[in-house]
Amino acid sequence: MRCQRCGEREAIVRVKLPQESETDEKFLCSVCVRELAREYQGTACPSCGMTRQQLLHLRKVGCPTCYSFFKDEVDGMVRQFQHGHTQHYGSRPDEESVEKRLNQQLSRLKEQLNRKILAEDYEEADIIKQQIESVEEDLRHV
Repeated sequence: MRCQRCGEREAIVRVKLPQESETDEKFLCSVCVRELAREYQGTACPSCGMTRQQLLHLRKVGCPTCYSFFKDEVDGMVRQFQHGHTQHYGSRPDEESVEKRLNQQLSRLKEQLNRKILAEDYEEADIIKQQIESVEEDLRHV
């Protein structure tokens, strides 16, 4: 069988090359394999110096520029991790619970109450105390 890259020499190695949609399998001669290996290993990100080989071994990028510089490789990794999809649709954090929000509000009001008492602003302290009682009542019903 002839080399599928140069078409001149006898193919001796089967190589899987990453492509946009999947891996492409080719039969290559020893000369083309060496050239291809140099191409894949010698390319480095201009910002951080990460090589293609390091990227594929570590399975993570070295800097933001790597995303565009190694676009095909990163897309392939994302596709592999996301079962064929190129975008991540992960879960969002749950919305903050009502109880947590009320507890935070209660904590803030208690701090305000302490400041008003220390400042001897008893009228404002009384208003804040009523707000605290209201929030505590809401918490009992959650």
